[in-house]
Amino acid sequence: STRVRSSAASDVYKRQLMYYVKSRSYLEGTMRLNKMTGRVIATMGIAAMMMTQTAGVMAAEQTENKQLKVVYYNQADYPGKKIGGSTIQAAGCGPTAVAVCYSSLTGKKADVPKMCKQAYKHGWYYTGQGCSHSVVPGLSKLYGMQCKGLGMDKDAVEKALRAGHPVVALMGPGDFTKNGHFVVLTRMVGKDKVKIADVGSRARTAETWSLKKVIRQGKEGANAGGPFWEISVKEEKQEEPDYKQKMLDGHKNIDAVTNAIDKIAD
Repeated sequence: STRVRSSAASDVYKRQLMYYVKSRSYLEGTMRLNKMTGRVIATMGIAAMMMTQTAGVMAAEQTENKQLKVVYYNQADYPGKKIGGSTIQAAGCGPTAVAVCYSSLTGKKADVPKMCKQAYKHGWYYTGQGCSHSVVPGLSKLYGMQCKGLGMDKDAVEKALRAGHPVVALMGPGDFTKNGHFVVLTRMVGKDKVKIADVGSRARTAETWSLKKVIRQGKEGANAGGPFWEISVKEEKQEEPDYKQKMLDGHKNIDAVTNAIDKIAD
């Protein structure tokens, strides 16, 4: 009887021991699984954060490389129309260049002959001499646009173009004119090329130009902030996201998740 009870107790002990071993193995397996699952979740979270941060950086780069939707006008499209004692085709490059900026920035159609009359009325055109350099800031203000003189600053011109702002240029003797001629720089192409809306030539408009070459041919002695002017319209200022800080915060969150998983698993 004593021997039977001892054997029964031994069997109970063995079963309890086996249950304990199985439970411990199950618990360890569950913890390993949780750790692996946690790492998978963390990896997915990291990937999601990295994608969000990358998208933010791409958005920032796109903001810095806006492209202008150019609306083109040509002086020759107004045969017989006057500017002072001359014609738009012969001497209306200044107002026509400002018209390109106006329509490209606002999407509104410009009345080039009207702008030429206004230039003459305000004293920005002299018969036999052409437009004064003040025609660019003058007409820009008249049509609600902002005009910033850039002088011969190549970096400022490039920055303006990458921001989607057209740049009116008064060219001196060279590829565009023998004396003086207003054109519009519309956008950067690659690192150092530029597209130009030449209101006097569709052929030159179709070409791509070296920005350095264009700057060198800017009219010497230009006044009113020229020979290069950045044209823009007022935009509602939107607070730019701090992508650098977002990336730092993202790395902190990633570290916190990883540490928490390690503590649970341990």
